[in-house]
Amino acid sequence: MSPEAPPNGSTRRDELLRVATKLFAARGYHGTRMDDVADAVGLNKATVYHYYASKSLILYDIYKGAADFTVDALHDDPTASARETIYHFTRRLLVGIASDIERAAVYFQEGPYISEWFTEEQVEYIREKETQVYEHVRDVIDRGIASGEFHECDSHVLALGYIGMTLGAYRWLRPQGRRTAQEIAEEFSTALLRGLIRDETVRTESPLGVDVRAGAAHD
Repeated sequence: MSPEAPPNGSTRRDELLRVATKLFAARGYHGTRMDDVADAVGLNKATVYHYYASKSLILYDIYKGAADFTVDALHDDPTASARETIYHFTRRLLVGIASDIERAAVYFQEGPYISEWFTEEQVEYIREKETQVYEHVRDVIDRGIASGEFHECDSHVLALGYIGMTLGAYRWLRPQGRRTAQEIAEEFSTALLRGLIRDETVRTESPLGVDVRAGAAHD
């Protein structure tokens, strides 16, 4: 790999982040040295330190990118039903995870230890984003209950379960697998929503509330 020409027009910093993400996912944060990153990207360590003053700053950029992506995926059409909102969020999440499995793996593998490596402000930023995701999912479920679209349920428990079901998919989701991320999102959402929707006809005939073939354009 030429150190002068990062692929696809990316910057050198982008390339360092991409390579480090793959190494952290495969070897773990503790198992990866800055020398390893430098060797893999074809630079000397001094040049790597020019872009990232510490290994923890690389990890934080990985975390921030993942957290920001997840919050960005929350955006809603205010005219959409609660079930449509959940489906579209699920689709955006799973398609995004499938496009960067290593980043998701690093996020969850290193999650228990970030307070050791990040500043208080950095940890607070990540936790705030995680809270936003939880509150959004909970609020959408509550909206569906209030409108009569969904059965009564414990939205707190269901939101936590939903987050685990979707974000944990990085462990087995594969871009070239038997089912696409879009198809898996349809399966996940259908199973969840058929347990929530009150109206029997809607639950049976259109649990996602949309034509899934047009779903990818709903961004």
